[in-house]
Amino acid sequence: MNYVKGNSREQIKILCIDELVSRDSFARIIDDFVDNMDTSYFEKSQLNHTGRPPYNPKDMLKLYIYGIENGISSSRKLERECSRNIELMWLMNELVPENKTISNFRKDNAENLVRFFGEFCCVLKENGYIDGKIMALDGTKIRANNSRKNNYTLKKINLRLMEIEAKMTEYLSDLSLNDDIEEKIESMNKKKEKYEALKTEMESKGVKEISTTDKDARLMKANNQGTDVSYNVQSVVDSKYKLIAGMEVVCSASDNGLLGRVMRRIKEELGLEETTVLADTGYYKAKDFDVCENRGIYPIVAKQKERAGDLIKIDEFEYDAKEDVYICPNNKKLTRKGIVSEYYYRYMNASGCKKCPQKAKCTTGGWREIKRNIWKESADRNDRRLSENKGLYKQRQALAEHPFGTMKRAMGVRQFLTRGKTNVAAEVALIFLCYNLKRLRKIMTQNPIMNGAFPRLRAV
Repeated sequence: MNYVKGNSREQIKILCIDELVSRDSFARIIDDFVDNMDTSYFEKSQLNHTGRPPYNPKDMLKLYIYGIENGISSSRKLERECSRNIELMWLMNELVPENKTISNFRKDNAENLVRFFGEFCCVLKENGYIDGKIMALDGTKIRANNSRKNNYTLKKINLRLMEIEAKMTEYLSDLSLNDDIEEKIESMNKKKEKYEALKTEMESKGVKEISTTDKDARLMKANNQGTDVSYNVQSVVDSKYKLIAGMEVVCSASDNGLLGRVMRRIKEELGLEETTVLADTGYYKAKDFDVCENRGIYPIVAKQKERAGDLIKIDEFEYDAKEDVYICPNNKKLTRKGIVSEYYYRYMNASGCKKCPQKAKCTTGGWREIKRNIWKESADRNDRRLSENKGLYKQRQALAEHPFGTMKRAMGVRQFLTRGKTNVAAEVALIFLCYNLKRLRKIMTQNPIMNGAFPRLRAV
């Protein structure tokens, strides 16, 4: 039987490596993009103490971006691919950095990598791919490079100390009967010292949780995925082309209180005059709305639903701003009686509640008390914006959650490789940078006016 035959392995050919890489290869996009970006601030970290010249930061950036796009995560795999992957051989000009060099580049340039992503976002803004008019903020939990057993709370530490004390008591009672007991006691004492040191560190730092592996990682509850030691990754997505306009990595599980902090920084970095931001109920915080509005940021955040119950809802009370009183459904005035904590004013009418025929429907106590947030006017303006822009708000989910879905499913990012908030932020910056590049290519392909050509970005 005749079969299709290949060429002889011994046949001499003159090949150019450029001819082996497809014209529409993503490697060419990476090459073009990195070459046109300023990387001069990476140079300070490129000193080589062995006396050998350092690798060009541009080459290392190309290597990392290519690795993320192709699901090659570890430095050892990247080293191996540099000597056998035609696209990488072309992209790296046949350079083969050692895995330690590859790993150290990311570690030594963690802050520079975050800056690089931020400057890329600015370039996208200057070239019209991000307009900053409407953006969506969202967060997701990604597992840290840290086991749950290495995370401790005070409760967990105290339990371990109690277990050690019980064991020590047991060992001491058997001291004369077993020659190995002294070694066991010594081992227990070392464990005791470890837990007591952790307890002292937690108390001095005022934290509720600490890890022996990754000091910044925290135990977090993920959506429908149970609880794990994780980081909370925040992303801001621009509505024009669904490109990521900014990011942040935080060590707290809650999104509450992050709206003002994240959006103020990103607005400043992009040089925006004003912007509208969409966010879910997790970001609903009146103080944040006030902070945002004072800086030209107009939040549209879904209001948290009131708990179901038979009692009369706060919305049924009318607020008179001129007199600064609440008027109840029975037409009684509740006046301000002081401040509850630092965020709320207290309104009540104890005498008016005593003989009120609706008392049983209004309160389970002696009188009804209303707490009014100090920044309630800002919350009311947010609620009005939400009511007037329901169609716009419906876009939030599609905008905000797409990058995270791509990150987890298409890129396979289920757990971070690095440890520490700074290094994790650098890892996220590279992932989001790759996402934006892939997104740009798709935009070019889908837009016939652009003829499928990758944009020539003008660096700023």
